[in-house]
Amino acid sequence: MHERLFNVPNSITLLRLLAVPGVAWLILHRQWDAACWLFLAAALSDGLDGWLARALGQTTQIGAALDTVADKALGVVTLVMLTIEDAIPLGVTLAILLRDTVIVLGALSYRGLAGHLEIHPTRLGKLHMFAEFALLAGVLAVLAGLLQTGIWLNGLFTAVFAVAVISGIQYVWIWSAKARAEKIGARVRRD
Repeated sequence: MHERLFNVPNSITLLRLLAVPGVAWLILHRQWDAACWLFLAAALSDGLDGWLARALGQTTQIGAALDTVADKALGVVTLVMLTIEDAIPLGVTLAILLRDTVIVLGALSYRGLAGHLEIHPTRLGKLHMFAEFALLAGVLAVLAGLLQTGIWLNGLFTAVFAVAVISGIQYVWIWSAKARAEKIGARVRRD
């Protein structure tokens, strides 16, 4: 089946990807209001494109891959830029980046072992993405003067750190189990 790159959901995803350098530029130039609103629009488009893809029957492998790339690019670039601005503690950033690196390396290792790869986000992984984007939006809103800083922000830093660590451990557990099952299956097929 031939997949169309340019359908409505994929176009929204591409716009989210194109927003990433804009958010980075706005943060770099400390244009907090604009950075906050552009980030929020891009983050909210993540739910919209997925819903539209399902509602219109336009789910595609290209769209799913683009969605993942756009989400990661928006999250990582915004996270790193806000950390450089000393708005997010380095420990939180490192936990998130280490989690993402472990997931990618685990997936690539599994693909090398098994020759195929199917990625299904877990509920904890989805919670992590939501918490990370909520944190980024909250920090931008504080910098833009839309929210008052307070104890809630430290609580959010702690929660995102914890979810990143636990989610990373969960993915290591899942990929390790898949790799063990693949090795056992390979031995059975040989025998």
